[in-house]
Amino acid sequence: MAPPVLGAVTGTWLKLALPLLAAEVAVLGGLRLTGHIDSLALAIGLVLLGAATLVLVRPLARNLEALGGWLAVLDHVGTPSPPVLRSGPGSGALGAMAEAVRELVGGRDRRIDALQAEADRLLDALPDPLLLLARDHRVVRLNRAGRTLFGEGAAGRDLARVVRDPALTEAVDAALADQESQNAEISLPSGHVERAYAVDVAPLPAASGAGPAVMIALHDITAMRRTEQMRVDFVANASHEIRSPLATLIGCIETLRGPARDDTEAQERFLEMMDDQGRRMARLVGDLLSLSRIELKEHAQPTGEVDVAAVLTRLTTSLGYEAEERRMPLELSVPGDLPPVRGDENEVEQVIYNLVSNALKYGRAGTPIMLVARLHAVSPVHLRIARGPAISIAVTDRGEGIPAQHIPRLTERFYRVDTARSRELGGTGLGLAIVKHVLNRHRGELEVESRIGVGSTFTVWLPAVVEAGDTATGVQGKS
Repeated sequence: MAPPVLGAVTGTWLKLALPLLAAEVAVLGGLRLTGHIDSLALAIGLVLLGAATLVLVRPLARNLEALGGWLAVLDHVGTPSPPVLRSGPGSGALGAMAEAVRELVGGRDRRIDALQAEADRLLDALPDPLLLLARDHRVVRLNRAGRTLFGEGAAGRDLARVVRDPALTEAVDAALADQESQNAEISLPSGHVERAYAVDVAPLPAASGAGPAVMIALHDITAMRRTEQMRVDFVANASHEIRSPLATLIGCIETLRGPARDDTEAQERFLEMMDDQGRRMARLVGDLLSLSRIELKEHAQPTGEVDVAAVLTRLTTSLGYEAEERRMPLELSVPGDLPPVRGDENEVEQVIYNLVSNALKYGRAGTPIMLVARLHAVSPVHLRIARGPAISIAVTDRGEGIPAQHIPRLTERFYRVDTARSRELGGTGLGLAIVKHVLNRHRGELEVESRIGVGSTFTVWLPAVVEAGDTATGVQGKS
């Protein structure tokens, strides 16, 4: 916009200066024609012309210089006010022209800002994360989903510091070199789980060195990958674990149809065996389906709030009959003002139920089971749970204890310290695997401590929903 304005200024200068020059030429010409030019008259004429030049032309030149400097910075500092012009010929016209230019540039800037805001609004409305990169791999812009995924500080940083995955860097390099779209698949950490993304990398039309040169769009395919893995795992687990009870059922049926057809005592024994194996298969299928559902949404952290004290009270009531049968009282210790945790109530209850149920199965009859909940201002540094207020829920039994070499593998599917005893007690080998995956979804953690001959403590850590200044009092009680 500056060159047309300078042209207009130059035109104004010529319109004002040419009459003065013409007048000078006319005076000198007239004196020459009349033949009355003498040294005195010439000197007077030159003095008058010089004075006219100083009075008329010099202010105009200064005004033009000031306007030129103003126009030079106009596009770099927004729309500053025009300079104060000296009084003189054409100063009013120059001032009006400068104000018109300022309004024109201001209108252009407002239109550009409106278009930029509209583009930002459209980009932020996209559900998938979007990044725009410069040629040097610097992140120029992100949409709202991108800022949520990578943080507000991602803009201006190098891509390698925002996404630490060489596959994405290679795709960007290839897109810049070949000017063709590229595809990649990457994994990004999200709490204790990995999220899978299909990435589209598209080169943008040539722009200045600081402008965006590459667009990156990320599509979350975690659910699809988990569905595929769930199907594979279900087939593998079903074929491994269901085969044994299924073979037992088939054997019992064949025996009842054959040798035990008329043997009443054998029929009762085989029917009881079939009932046990059928119930075992039902528990196994139920736990497999529950585990699959949890794994399918493991990457999505719950947003609700769970009253831990209410869940613990409800569980001690529902498991009270079983505890009385085994003479294993459930002793509950909960602070009076324990804050809630972030999570899904049914899943948190399932976690605690599985731990208490295991304690009832493997603890010694006649010994108590302790359930202790506490609020901690800061979670322990050795855990992966996010730093900040956390609630611990400890379930302690007085059982035989677990050998140290087994503890790291307790949450594996179908891992059993004592396979025969576990199956005898009706365990499926999936209870602690369900606990692990639920806690992964809740960004929590399971901590296990055990001493042979003394017992075991399974502690669940979950992020607490605590407002600034809140504390827990530590009121305790029993049930």
